[in-house]
Amino acid sequence: MKWRETVWMAVAWMCVVGAAQAQTPSHQGMRYEAQRVPSSGATVSRSEAKDVAEAPVTDDTDPCSSEKPAMKPVSKPVHVRTIVIDPGHGGENEGAIGVARIHEKYLTLQVAQLLADRLRELLPDVEIVLTRQRDESISLSERIEVANRLNADLFLSLHFNNSLNPLAIGFESFWGGDYWAADMQKAGEEITDEIRELRTRTGAASERMGRCFNHAMRHRFDVLDRGVKTGDYTVLTRAKVPAVVLEMAFLSHAEEGMSAVRPDYQARLVQALTDAVMNYVNGL
Repeated sequence: MKWRETVWMAVAWMCVVGAAQAQTPSHQGMRYEAQRVPSSGATVSRSEAKDVAEAPVTDDTDPCSSEKPAMKPVSKPVHVRTIVIDPGHGGENEGAIGVARIHEKYLTLQVAQLLADRLRELLPDVEIVLTRQRDESISLSERIEVANRLNADLFLSLHFNNSLNPLAIGFESFWGGDYWAADMQKAGEEITDEIRELRTRTGAASERMGRCFNHAMRHRFDVLDRGVKTGDYTVLTRAKVPAVVLEMAFLSHAEEGMSAVRPDYQARLVQALTDAVMNYVNGL
């Protein structure tokens, strides 16, 4: 074979290989859901146990826009008198320790205080109550009892997530589902028709608040929406008022965990939380 023919064949083969590589999807930057791995003493994600590739964010709004996200009306505006904000953890219960080496209990308190200030500005006639104002230990039962005693119109338990999987990323929300029934049965309490009707009504409101949160977070952050889920958590199963647990970000993720300690990132979280509450109040 002549040398010119050899050279041209080599060039042609390189072009074919290059084209094939260009059409092969890159896995660089692909984010995966965390996998729940039982481990004694280990803090893991509260998410469902499965590894799946990140679904694309379908919200076409600008996450950096200062405009409030639009939602389709689903009900009439809610008359709100009291909102209880629960900064997760505190005192001896330090919560997660992320890549920034800052305890979750400090971050939840910072965000909760900022959110309370903002809601007091927007809703001057609404009483905004925090379950804790400083770094102190409060039991789960005591936290939700604050909301039950005040007959609050909304209970928001703020948390940051953590996982053994360093690629776990994103936000998610939880409401109580039907777990309250098992909780009452275990305690030997009677489930009357009145109680069932109350829990059905507050459950529907809780799920709607979770959806308001996820929608608002998609608007503010271009990151994985892990969904609105049911959770068997004390602050939800013993809630007699609309109640949600909100996981705002993963402290164990290299980028998200470092961002969570920044004031500008926390300000965006507060914007999203405020949008969610206002959409809920306005019946969206």
